[in-house]
Amino acid sequence: GQRVRYRVSGDGPPLLMIHGVGAPLEFWRPLETHLDDFRTVMVDPPGSGRSSTPRGSFGMRQFAAVLADVLGHLGLDSANVLGLSLGGMMAQELARRSPQRVEKLVLASTTCGLGSVPVHPRTWAAIASPARFYSQRHYRKIAPIIYGERIVDDPALLDEYLAIRARFRPSVRGHYLQLRAATTWSSRPWLRKLEMPVLVISGSDDRLVPLANARMIAFAVKDGRLEIIDGGSHACLLQEAARTSQLIRRFVQGN
Repeated sequence: GQRVRYRVSGDGPPLLMIHGVGAPLEFWRPLETHLDDFRTVMVDPPGSGRSSTPRGSFGMRQFAAVLADVLGHLGLDSANVLGLSLGGMMAQELARRSPQRVEKLVLASTTCGLGSVPVHPRTWAAIASPARFYSQRHYRKIAPIIYGERIVDDPALLDEYLAIRARFRPSVRGHYLQLRAATTWSSRPWLRKLEMPVLVISGSDDRLVPLANARMIAFAVKDGRLEIIDGGSHACLLQEAARTSQLIRRFVQGN
């Protein structure tokens, strides 16, 4: 019963791409340009972008069901799945509930939820506030937490991010709905049961989701590998798109 916005581009192996809290699919552009040999399927999960905001409770199980329905709607029996931050949690839940849908799993700057390595409370408070979608001043203040200190030296890029945020603001309810799903969920009890190959990507300087979380996931799954982006921030997947796209390509192709 949800209205879900998606965009399909390119030809090749299908790759479902799921972004973080409140982020519209437009934020995939830096990476999308390096993945033109894939059939990329970018989605606004419910509560973000142009997708509808659900009423009532809506947890990770429901997010995973929506993503499985999107693949079915597109006639895709299965796809490779890439999840960033909150999208990585949704991707894990999709892999658990619909393993036949997930060929290979790429998890970037993400966590296994409850029981993982926490961030500093002040950092979490700054990111958790919906003010980052409605106040340019607040967003500029917290940008170094998400993108690293280098973002301060690239005002044009930061302005581009601000413009996208302004066009695709999530509702306050959508923001908190996604946060609640993340903070009440854990994959730790069942990660070891995932059968598909898993690539975990993390920045060494991720201030939002510490590197230890990536190590935890890569160690827990049966067939996991870890790639660390030296000096990378929480958004290293996008900021180092040329490199990370190659990691994804080699992983999917089995190299």
